[in-house]
Amino acid sequence: MNWFLKGVVVCSAVFLLLALLAMPTMIARGSLQQQRSSRVKHVDELFNRNCARCHGADGRGDTPLGHLYKAPNFTDSEWWKKNSDLSGVKALRSIVIRGKAGMPAFGKKLTRAEINLLVDRIRRFRKLERKS
Repeated sequence: MNWFLKGVVVCSAVFLLLALLAMPTMIARGSLQQQRSSRVKHVDELFNRNCARCHGADGRGDTPLGHLYKAPNFTDSEWWKKNSDLSGVKALRSIVIRGKAGMPAFGKKLTRAEINLLVDRIRRFRKLERKS
């Protein structure tokens, strides 16, 4: 075999080996993206099913029940500043679990993991407001 053919064979073997080594990483990335997408969808469904009728899907509280129960506008940075005692992770978790004023308790309806996901979702409204 001449030196050119040996080079082509070696290069092909190296390329194939690198492709095989990269494949699990590419599959894992795709799987992680699917998991994130699935998680976001699940959190949105949880929020829409349990919170949106008062807080609105956009978190502004601009719904008939939101007005009736004075649901906060989670996209309002002033609300977050004025209610810093309520807006921490522990305080929000406690409110979701035990309820507050007109808001029902969800501690027996939702799992701890679901409650944590909802608290993270609520806190994301704050970040959305800063970007706009």
